[in-house]
Amino acid sequence: MEEKFPCMRCAKELPKRRLKEVVHEEGRMRIRQLVCSNCLDRIMNESSLVRGVVGTQKAAAAHINRGPGPGQHQSMGRRG
Repeated sequence: MEEKFPCMRCAKELPKRRLKEVVHEEGRMRIRQLVCSNCLDRIMNESSLVRGVVGTQKAAAAHINRGPGPGQHQSMGRRG
C-alpha cells in the first residue's frame, strides 16, 4: 500500500503522487506547500495571479500571488 501524506491546508490524507505543490512569497521567504486538488482550486481562486513554475518536489507547481482580485492564470506552455 502506498504511503499517505496530509494536505498542508486541510490535513486530508492522500498518496504523495496526488498532492499538488504550491509556492508563494511571504516577505522575503518562499513558502512551499503540498495540498490536495480541492485546496489547490480554492487557493488559485483566491489569488490575484497564478503561474506555472518548476516544482521542488513535483515536476510542476503553481506559484501564487496572494491578494484580492480576479485570478489570472498563465499557462506553463504547450506540450508537444
